[in-house]
Amino acid sequence: MIHLLQFEWLRITRSPMRATAIIIFVLCGVYAIGSGVQHVGKWEQTLEELQTRQTERRTEALGWFDAGETGPADRTYIDVSQPRWADSYAAAYWTMKPEPLSALAIGISDIRGSWASISATTGARPFETSDPGTLGNAEKLLAGNFDLVFVLAYLTPLLLLILLFDVGGLERDLGMMRLVRTQVPSSARWMIQRVSLPILIVAGLVLLLCLVGGFWSGAMGDSFSSWLTFAGLSLGYTVLWGVLFSMVLAGGAGTSTAALWMVGLWLSICVLVPAAVRQTVSQSHPVLFATELTTTLRSERYEILLSSLDEFEEGFYKSRPGLARPDESSENYSASAMSTFIKQAEFLKLVEDVTDSLVADELAREAAVARFGLVNPAYVFQRALCILAGTESDSYRAHRGDVLQAVTARLDALIDAQWAGRSLDRPGFESLFANGASKGYGSSNARITAISLSGLLGAGVLLIFLVARTQRQRERKFG
Repeated sequence: MIHLLQFEWLRITRSPMRATAIIIFVLCGVYAIGSGVQHVGKWEQTLEELQTRQTERRTEALGWFDAGETGPADRTYIDVSQPRWADSYAAAYWTMKPEPLSALAIGISDIRGSWASISATTGARPFETSDPGTLGNAEKLLAGNFDLVFVLAYLTPLLLLILLFDVGGLERDLGMMRLVRTQVPSSARWMIQRVSLPILIVAGLVLLLCLVGGFWSGAMGDSFSSWLTFAGLSLGYTVLWGVLFSMVLAGGAGTSTAALWMVGLWLSICVLVPAAVRQTVSQSHPVLFATELTTTLRSERYEILLSSLDEFEEGFYKSRPGLARPDESSENYSASAMSTFIKQAEFLKLVEDVTDSLVADELAREAAVARFGLVNPAYVFQRALCILAGTESDSYRAHRGDVLQAVTARLDALIDAQWAGRSLDRPGFESLFANGASKGYGSSNARITAISLSGLLGAGVLLIFLVARTQRQRERKFG
């Protein structure tokens, strides 16, 4: 075995093509990690700016409360004790903070909004920058997102192909396989020993990139268990491709034939299957674009704000049976403020309906894509890592839901105060701060992914084993 490992090491190190491929693979991985760290840095900078903006706004209003004033001296119409103005100055943002692994798995975090303003009077916009009609990360990453997950999912098989394609093939091309079988106790063991070193080298490079990414992004220190799951799935994915390619080599094909089979396997799984899935799913679930959704909501919001209040009052009070209609003769009656809250409540209901429809469409689309998971390990693998990093659509659905709940809570609190005719004191004003928060949404579906990849591995090994057995019988018969 030692002699075979030494032979394989010399075969790899003395080949400029293979050495270059290894260097390019490492450089691509390091560049992808750096790109991801830069992306997360901008993400965190945005959150810091929002925090600063939020603190300045709140501090200004709290200063007025402490001084016994209702607003700035040069703008006497502002009264932060009134619900309408309190909503504006109790600035709150619901932000989606990056998870420790976000730099390694950018996913769709560069096209979806990671924050939203929590306000009862400016309208809820939980998905203004989202793209609801995606096919999942496979489509997005193939379209150009370049992160470590992309390198691992699509370039790792190529590196394995370059290191493995001629293992055993040269012996077959020169007609030496009968001689080899007479010199080794088991041809199967001989093949396993030949392919083990290239697979171990690629697995070592994958682990190296995971270590570099873990240290550079801080993921190992922030959440070692998540990083360990990330690295474990990456190594499992590498072994999966190593086994699939090894079974192709065991089929008894020559160098050129084996290379073509391996290239075809990579193209099918990483390119052709995603394209076919996209075409199939698009027929039953047409793509929606964020611009259309945003424009529609914006136009409908303006239509609601310009409509007569009579259109919405009945539904407003019906949904709030504990709320009494105001007495127009009361000193606390404010037709303008109440009209604003009634119309914003109507718009919020519209946003919730649109969100429910959007979620249903996303889930149906992703379920349709997932049905092809057994023939698309690259999609299963990268989606698992993006969910682990909190940059997949599951996380953004949860984020949108939290934004809507926060806006609803603030709207209800301000409506109660407005209809009760209460002016907000400092504690009442500070209670509005609870309607904004920062949250992470990363979660691990490592078990589901491991089951999917294991099922694919079993099916692939069985199929290629049958092909390999036929090829070996032919080889033994004809030489």
